Amino acid sequence: MSGLRTRRLLALVAVVFSGGLLLHLFSVRNPLEINLRLNDITSNRPPPQYHQQEHQQPYKEQVAQRPSTPEPIPDPENVLKLIQDRSSQQRQDGSRTPQEPLLPNNIPKPKTTLDPDTKYLGYLMYGGLTNQFIAFQSAAFVALKLNRTLILPPFITTNHDKVTAAQRWSEFFDLDRFTRESGLKVVEWHDIRPLSPEHVQIGKKQVRSHGRNNPWWSKLAETLTIHVTYGFGDSENIHTTERNFLRQFLLIPRYVRPPLPRRAAGGEGEENEEGQEYIDDEVGEGDDTNDRAQSGTNAASTSKDKKDNKKDDIFSLDEAVERFAEYKGPVVFLSHTYKLKDPRSPRSWVEVGQFMHFNDKVMEYVRRVIRHRAPEVATETDGKYIAMHLRRGDIWMKCRTKSSEQKMDCIPPLGHYAEMVDQARNTEGKRLPVLVTTDSESEDDFSTMARLGWKRLNHDLYTTEQELGIFGPAMVDAAILAGAEFMVGTQVSTMTRIAARRQLTWHGRKPLYPRTTTSWTPED
Repeated sequence: MSGLRTRRLLALVAVVFSGGLLLHLFSVRNPLEINLRLNDITSNRPPPQYHQQEHQQPYKEQVAQRPSTPEPIPDPENVLKLIQDRSSQQRQDGSRTPQEPLLPNNIPKPKTTLDPDTKYLGYLMYGGLTNQFIAFQSAAFVALKLNRTLILPPFITTNHDKVTAAQRWSEFFDLDRFTRESGLKVVEWHDIRPLSPEHVQIGKKQVRSHGRNNPWWSKLAETLTIHVTYGFGDSENIHTTERNFLRQFLLIPRYVRPPLPRRAAGGEGEENEEGQEYIDDEVGEGDDTNDRAQSGTNAASTSKDKKDNKKDDIFSLDEAVERFAEYKGPVVFLSHTYKLKDPRSPRSWVEVGQFMHFNDKVMEYVRRVIRHRAPEVATETDGKYIAMHLRRGDIWMKCRTKSSEQKMDCIPPLGHYAEMVDQARNTEGKRLPVLVTTDSESEDDFSTMARLGWKRLNHDLYTTEQELGIFGPAMVDAAILAGAEFMVGTQVSTMTRIAARRQLTWHGRKPLYPRTTTSWTPED
């Protein structure tokens, strides 16, 4: 009996010792990193992104698509082997981020290929997603009038976004239909300047390092000649989005002044560096001082000098068309189009913007989301629903210094939106469901929406980003707003303005806006 107790005691000690060893091995690695890697091994689905695990908020809605069977439990021995393999790899290459592959010694420069018989017009995007669409409209209008093919830059993430990414327009819009209906030919940056995986890796690293010296980037980057528009690149600094685009595509901006107006050039106009190559080799990204020196304005210029230089700048769509009407260079590349004025607004929407329709992939996903959140749309309301754009997030930065009345104009109470919902339902004679697109993070807002029976679109719970990319949620929201029988918007939001134009042009429907006086709270 004594020997049996001894053997049992030794076995117990061995179990405790083994458990302690396993616990130690697991604790020396980042548990999140291990879980991500396990998903790689045990499931066909891609591993979740860091931001999804960090930022998801608990919510009582059902997820649109959940796996029907649980993932298999991994073998602990495989986990230990995985940890040892990763630790060994780090010791061998000295890298703290082994998930980024080592670059080969010789990487060829990216090549920009343009048709020598085609005249092009390109531009830098500006700001958030909707602002990038507005910048496209103005650039497309100028390209149409100059009979030039438009170079479409990708949608670019800003520093506010979760990841560094660039997505093609063709991932969301029907470009063939756009060309047929508008008469404007387009080509995407991804097609004229294709990047290898190594190029993409180098470009994203340059974005994350905020332009600090990267030998690989400096070696491979090339110069892009850009005409200063609205002062951007000269008296005005370019936006983060513009910098991110240039860095991702390994491009160094070289700013030059646009052709002079006819009246300033004695009626004949004057070309600036006609026939100059549009992409040149150059080493180093360069700082603002060096970049702006190329455009004829030193960064150390006085404010008076900058003001004087603006006298011959381009501020309107008509000026852009006039300046480049006789320009013989193969590429007109504008530094800024978002703020170009149109005294006969909205010509850019009427002549080009309205023809940019969402593609079939986006629309099919929209139908899936609507079926999930409001199945009665298909069974009870003949496909009709009310869509609401409730702008609540960073818009507060624009409203915080205003008076109380002006703040209500900027961020109306939810009760004022509810009044518009009641108006829409009375007009239709049916209790149409309400789908809410919003950037609000307020639990009070969420609680009020739930009491009112409104159905918030929470893309953190759907597969939108996995299927459509980083800009997928915003594009789906925009398509849902455009297709609603009634749209209730936020007047100060550019996203609402574009949605309202789609509503009016595509369906002949006027948007509804909440009033801006008297507070209101829903009854429990």
